[in-house]
Amino acid sequence: MTAVLVVDDHPIVLAGLSALVESDDTLKLAAAVRCAADARAVTTPPDLALLDLQLPDGDGITLGAELKARWPALRVLVFTMHADDQSVIRSLGSGLDGYLLKDSDPEDVLAAIHSAARGTLVLGRGTQAAVIAAAAAAPPPAALAALDSRDLEILELLVQGLPTSQVAARLFLAPKTIRNRVSDMLGKLGVATREEAVALARAAGLSH
Repeated sequence: MTAVLVVDDHPIVLAGLSALVESDDTLKLAAAVRCAADARAVTTPPDLALLDLQLPDGDGITLGAELKARWPALRVLVFTMHADDQSVIRSLGSGLDGYLLKDSDPEDVLAAIHSAARGTLVLGRGTQAAVIAAAAAAPPPAALAALDSRDLEILELLVQGLPTSQVAARLFLAPKTIRNRVSDMLGKLGVATREEAVALARAAGLSH
């Protein structure tokens, strides 16, 4: 069962998200709090945190990065009304696991929670363009030229949307090896996240 921490300063939103989490038999509500300080006071590590972007004592991106540093296995989704490009890119660059808008349908929110819990990077509708634009700002051919043949194999599978476990199975490698290769690849491409790497690959014409 996935334990979910919900952080939002709007009581109605907080209550609605809490009820949504509790409506799913595979999820449980770890805590529902209204500020960053209360989130930091949580002692039992949740599996996933759903964080509002704007909090009365900070912002969800900074809080999410702090919580992930404290609990490395934690998955973090930003849940906000704001779809500005800078916030989307900053959240992914900070190592968070997704960005979702508050106008999402309840079933989409639950699907995002489950996807993030499985290790999939989640981008809600209206947020993908920011990632693609940021990745496309780098010269695609020059960036891809820095990759070796194994990097390109991995990147092609990422473009197809395969998670780390399936990429590892396809290439007969350990998941840890794939994660290490992807980390090195991000440095070669000059991007912060695998989603940006995929966007860059698509901009360069690499697709399945």
